[in-house]
Amino acid sequence: MRATTQRMALLETLGKVKSAVPAKSTLPICSSVRIRAGGGQVTLTGTDLEVGLTASCKATVTRQGAVCVSPKPLEAFLKGVGAEMVTLSLVGKSRLKVETGASANTIWSTTLEGYEAQDFPLVPGVKGKAVEVTGLASVLKQVSYAMAKDETRLALYGVCFTPDNGGIALAAADGFRLAEATVKAKGQLAGKTVVPAAAVHLIEKLMPGKVSIHSGNDSISFVGEGLVLTARPIVGSYPNYKQAIPKNGSPLTVDSAALRNALKVVAVTLPDNNAVRLRIRRKTLIVSTKNAEKGETEVPVPAKGKVQSAFDANFLEALLARTSGQITLRTTNARSPGVVKHNKVIHVLMPLDVMW
Repeated sequence: MRATTQRMALLETLGKVKSAVPAKSTLPICSSVRIRAGGGQVTLTGTDLEVGLTASCKATVTRQGAVCVSPKPLEAFLKGVGAEMVTLSLVGKSRLKVETGASANTIWSTTLEGYEAQDFPLVPGVKGKAVEVTGLASVLKQVSYAMAKDETRLALYGVCFTPDNGGIALAAADGFRLAEATVKAKGQLAGKTVVPAAAVHLIEKLMPGKVSIHSGNDSISFVGEGLVLTARPIVGSYPNYKQAIPKNGSPLTVDSAALRNALKVVAVTLPDNNAVRLRIRRKTLIVSTKNAEKGETEVPVPAKGKVQSAFDANFLEALLARTSGQITLRTTNARSPGVVKHNKVIHVLMPLDVMW
């Protein structure tokens, strides 16, 4: 392998691909990126076995080949040298030489120990017809906060993609809260797929524009922004979350920022179960907390409507962080879920059982 490419282009490509490289892995080669030269470009791939990320930059390739190396020392070297162009060469079967300079007196070089490219885990290719979506990342950010935060409930450890009348319904839930939104799509998604959390976060971070989705039997790929992200869907039955969305309820209209500020104040006496109480007293919303050891705090907030419910303060704050201006919270009673529909996103919070 021997290829010459622009240093900054390679550095930018590496910066994206290393996002898919796990900090620690039981398989050491997964802590590296595969660098392949061929077809007029240098292609980098990183994977944690569940999610793979590939990106390329243009190059003059005089000899094809590939090798795997850790991204950290390579990135440090590329940042430290000041030349415009760098040359990548394979030394033996598993070492990468990186050099820059126009003459023997000005060459900066490093030779990095790595792994043979043939040992790198297989990353599935792009399969299936393209479904084009614009603004996927921004919609995912509105719902992904409600995903389960660990793999103990594996089916919920991601976002569910479901075909929905010319679009894709995106839903996240962890058993205590739920968020759903729909993104317009050109084309029809093959079927319901649960995209793992790691892939969701990479899409949010790296793919803000137009994305094409390709769904295969054992993989789903997202192509856009010069990147190809391929993930293994989560195996398991995603719950029928629509049943958890109440159809009716008494409305409470309140300013989102005012309610967020009240949450910060009452946090001084937040109990161990994080319960924050919302109730109307003399046509004013009273936000309160009670802690047997620290005391009680109440904050009045201007509002219109009815409510008597308690919610997890952290979950409520996470919901409010995705809203602005006036919002409407609907509840049926103290034991019913709270529902907020804002900017075409549905947010549902399960209540906490407290003594009133």
